[in-house]
Amino acid sequence: MSSWMDVVKSLSMLGPLSLLVACSSPPAQAAPPAAPPAASRAEPAPAASGATEVKQGQEVQQGTTAQQHRLQGIDVSHYQPTVDWETVKTSVSFVFIKATDSTGVVDPRFSSHWSGARKVGLPRGAYHFFHPKHDVDQQIANFTRHLKSDPGELPPVLDVEEFQEEYQGFTCEQLAGMVQRFSQGVEKAVGRKPMIYTNHQTWQTSFCNHAYFTDHPLWLAEYMSHPSQKPKLPQGWKQWHFWQYSETGKVSGVPVAVDQSFFNGSAQDLKALLDTGRSGASAVTSAQP
Repeated sequence: MSSWMDVVKSLSMLGPLSLLVACSSPPAQAAPPAAPPAASRAEPAPAASGATEVKQGQEVQQGTTAQQHRLQGIDVSHYQPTVDWETVKTSVSFVFIKATDSTGVVDPRFSSHWSGARKVGLPRGAYHFFHPKHDVDQQIANFTRHLKSDPGELPPVLDVEEFQEEYQGFTCEQLAGMVQRFSQGVEKAVGRKPMIYTNHQTWQTSFCNHAYFTDHPLWLAEYMSHPSQKPKLPQGWKQWHFWQYSETGKVSGVPVAVDQSFFNGSAQDLKALLDTGRSGASAVTSAQP
């Protein structure tokens, strides 16, 4: 969700790691997930991007009529330490905020960003950057303890994206089993099925397009040269709910570059996605693939 230098900075917070690319010979770790009911931020740039980012002024002026009227939002972390939330609210409809990372890291700006967005009435979702080599239950605990008293209005988010070699040494089934365990733990703790943040390449190579998660809402990361282009969906999902289309956006109220996302639906659809006790995956009814 940010530059490569940010990956290094974020990983330095964790101390030395034995970094793990998926689907190679596994150590005996997580059990594979159960059969699917019907049929995954440290903050690196998504591995599937590689396209030229577009900035806010460009996308609004150059996009089609449909894109011009899409609801837009941002995601922030300690890389955006200063945010004027009153100003931000005039140009965005939602925000995702980094909460935690691995088993013990808490984003140093989470508390101030979380409360600041709440004060101005901006719908919020918190995200956790997943590390497959670190204990899953401890990661669940690290994430959910910051959400139990105030879980936010949007679904909690599990950020799964391969970087460096962290996923090396695990099979797709093992990685899917870890993410399933995380999903179930979060849903048990906060009462909502988490949304998956990923890109089609990571999902294909590291999770083998596992079908278990296709009932989870999807926040898709893919940077496009023009917002009229359509992002590539991971196999199994029929639509994206949020699409992070740029990591170099400019938004009034945030003095540095910021990630930007579209919501795939109307204002009424977004309202339905807010915390009403339902799974977010079924709340978007007018979205397009």
